[in-house]
Formats: sequence, structure tokens, C-alpha cells
Amino acid sequence: MKKIWYILPVLAMLFTACDPAVDDIQPGANVSVEDLTNSFQLVARSEGNNNISVALDPVRYVKVYNADTDALLGEGTNPSFQDVPPAKTLNVYITAINQDGSLTKSDTKSIVVSEYTDLPEIFKQVFGYENGEYGTTTWTWDENPDNASGRYWGNGNFGNDTQPAWWGAPNETNIDEQVAGAGLPNDGLGAWFSLSLNGVNTSRGETGTVTVSDAAAKVGWDIGTMTFTGTMPLMGVQPNHGNARQYVYQILRADDEKLYLSFPEPGVSADAGGNGWFLCFKKIENK
Repeated sequence: MKKIWYILPVLAMLFTACDPAVDDIQPGANVSVEDLTNSFQLVARSEGNNNISVALDPVRYVKVYNADTDALLGEGTNPSFQDVPPAKTLNVYITAINQDGSLTKSDTKSIVVSEYTDLPEIFKQVFGYENGEYGTTTWTWDENPDNASGRYWGNGNFGNDTQPAWWGAPNETNIDEQVAGAGLPNDGLGAWFSLSLNGVNTSRGETGTVTVSDAAAKVGWDIGTMTFTGTMPLMGVQPNHGNARQYVYQILRADDEKLYLSFPEPGVSADAGGNGWFLCFKKIENK
């Protein structure tokens, strides 16, 4: 009899597992693309605002992506994220993991973003901020940089120096000769470029856009990252690599007076150090 009593609980468990009432609370079938797409809405804090939440019905754990770049924007059962300038129609999709381990990706949904609030402090430093609105800042070469050498363009140790320290203009070379050699004759002394949430304008006649973040390459060295599209700042090229255009810069200083930027030679990191290029600008009247 003892053996029977040991077996009965096991038999009871087997019968219970087949009970429809128990099956009803097990995870459901894999979610379809259509159902996942219909399950979420993009909700801005106010019309056009850049602070966006993802409303889910039914609630499930999802990851949220920028459909144009595949960058992860957020994740969770109540995800939210902040878009950064410039203004755009933001395209978004979500993904969910099914009970069998497969992944379902939704179709894309879009939301227009035209108003920016609660951005990191670096935006105020780069674009200016007055009366609750971000402005436009215009920059030209800083002929009186904050360094002993007096160079406002040149190279130095990327990740350690904050201005040109080894070679550059005006000590060892002339900036007008350098820009002419780089195919940018309009980037010499007196040239300018302006930055705003709406885009970039340059005295060479090019326009583009710029994004800013407070992501630093090396803690204690730079204060953020500036990424250009369509154009670049004055003399924004790699002198040792065929004057290839450079679009990503580390921000070393940004305030009401100065904007100092740096970028490395290919393969050089801020942590390891190595040859980098430094561009020192000062603010002028808006163009």
C-alpha cells in the first residue's frame, strides 16, 4: 500500500496538466506581426514633443527601435524615450519575444517631433538658450585660443590635450594654405558656420544637420559628442588621410565664448591616446 500512496500524487499531477482550466493560464500562442503592431501607440507628452511613451495593450515586455537606424530607444512593459534634434518624422517599431523563443517585429509607426524640452545641458551650451528656447550660435576661428602655443588648428594627443599641442596654425603653418590644400578655400580666416536645432549653415555654402549628446569619449576630458550630416565645421577633414571628411567630433569646450572640438586619426582611441586634430572656434554675431 505504501507504494500506491507514493504513486497517486504523481498521477494526480499528470491528470491536472491535461485539465483545460490549467491550459487556459499557460502562455498564449506566438504574437503575430499584425497583433503586435496593433498593440502599441506612440504618445508624446504634448503634440510634437520629443518626450515619448509607448502605450501597450495588452501589456507585454517589448523593445523599441528607431526604424531608420535600428538604434534601441527603450524597453520594458511601459517604455519611454527622448528624441533629440533635429525635428523629424520619427519612425519606430517594437519587438517581442514569443514563448517558443522566436522574435516578432512589428510594422513601423510614425510620429512627428518638432518641439524639444528637457534636453541635456550640453544643448544649451552648444546652441544657446534664452527665454525657454534654443537658439543659433555662429562660430569662426579663435585667433586667441586658451593655450600657450597660440594654435587654433592642429594636432595633439587625442584624449589628453584640449587644444593643438604639437603642430598647427598659426605657428608652423598658415590656415589659409591648409584649407586651400584641402579643397576648402572658403574655410580660412573669417570663415564661419552656424549651429541650431534646425540645421547647420556654413560660409562655404553648404548646409546640413547636427546632433549633440553628452556621451563623452573619456571621463574628465571631453563633455560630449557632436555629429554632423551633410556638412562639417571649418577644416573638418583628416589631413593625413586624403582630407577625408570628418563628421563626428568630441566636444572639449562649449559656452558663450568658445567651442573647441577634436577628432582622432583612424584607429586612435581617447583611452589609449594618439594623434588627434583640434579645432578652436570663438562665437561671433549670428549670420
